[in-house]
Amino acid sequence: MNREFDIVSCDENKESQEKLFRLIESGEGVLFVGSGSSVRLKYPSWEDVLRQLADNIPEEFIKKIIEDKIRDGELLIAAEIIKNKIDLAVYSSAFEKFFGPKDPTHDDFHKLLVSVRFKGFVTTNYDPVIESALRSVQKPSEDYGVIISEEQKSSVHFFLNSIVSPTNYKERYHLYLHGKYNNPSSIILSYGDYVEKYNGRDVKQKKKPYDKLVDGSLSIADYESQTNLKEESYRTLHYKAIYMLFASQRLVFTGFGLRDDFLKKIIDDIKEDFDPFRSNHFALMSNNHCDWNELRYLEERREWKSKGVELVFFNDDNDYGGIVKFFQELTQDSFHSDLIRPYHSDAELGVKARGLETSGNSEGDESINSRLRARARKTAEELKGK
Repeated sequence: MNREFDIVSCDENKESQEKLFRLIESGEGVLFVGSGSSVRLKYPSWEDVLRQLADNIPEEFIKKIIEDKIRDGELLIAAEIIKNKIDLAVYSSAFEKFFGPKDPTHDDFHKLLVSVRFKGFVTTNYDPVIESALRSVQKPSEDYGVIISEEQKSSVHFFLNSIVSPTNYKERYHLYLHGKYNNPSSIILSYGDYVEKYNGRDVKQKKKPYDKLVDGSLSIADYESQTNLKEESYRTLHYKAIYMLFASQRLVFTGFGLRDDFLKKIIDDIKEDFDPFRSNHFALMSNNHCDWNELRYLEERREWKSKGVELVFFNDDNDYGGIVKFFQELTQDSFHSDLIRPYHSDAELGVKARGLETSGNSEGDESINSRLRARARKTAEELKGK
């Protein structure tokens, strides 16, 4: 990282961080969890999945094309080639193999995430890590996962309603944007999957028919017929749900690189429709492998703020310990009072939690730890009785 510019400690980043802390404390945020959080449990990366799927293709020259696409970052095209070259049953069953529940199903970090006062949780991941973590702090027997599909439209509506004005923070839900490991028809991986599920088209008015419509020489029915307006303006359930989510809620992205072109397109559509001047969302970004100068940072920050997303950088290492420390620094007001905040010692974290600082003596730290353990035992007993 550039020694002359500390992206984490600069004034702009500190200001954005404080704004994010206040949003989380308010309980008005929705957490968008990317694949970075699943890496902790050794789930495969997108590239690894594609390579393993490509092993089912006998033609070596096709494998070479796929590898070239992966190397060039054209993952959607690589996935499209694979999907059209291997047996559909093999393709579908692979997701349960790659992304089914692991042992353990989640870790203390995931439990920490769902203990924070977020109204709901969203992911593009196929694995059930967040859903499993929710069961560990809510009712273990309940189903908290919601898949976007025509068959589950009422569930999607229920999820969107649950984050508008939540009345029960003990029952929060997890929305799978790109499908779940055990529901093959819901999986979005290839370019064709994206087009089918999102299918958002720009409506471009054709000048001649529009002029005739305005001067009264063309009926509305004929105008729609000549311009294919109805077809061009069609939006899928996926597009509508994500648009509503991004336009009406305040999202906090973590473990998500904001590289998804289809999601970025929706953000651009919202900007075009509403032209937001203030940022609604936050994206947590690691400074690991980040070599930015001040000018580049300020330009990138300004660009994302114009789209309603404020970047917040945190210190990280190769073991993803930085994100744990970041959430552990939240104040006690950021956590649901009736949920357990996983405790990590100062020695483990290298920091003191905001709002939980003591005079620095071991007795104070032990007292905090004892209270948290007592709270954990009490909640465990309550959950057994449910």
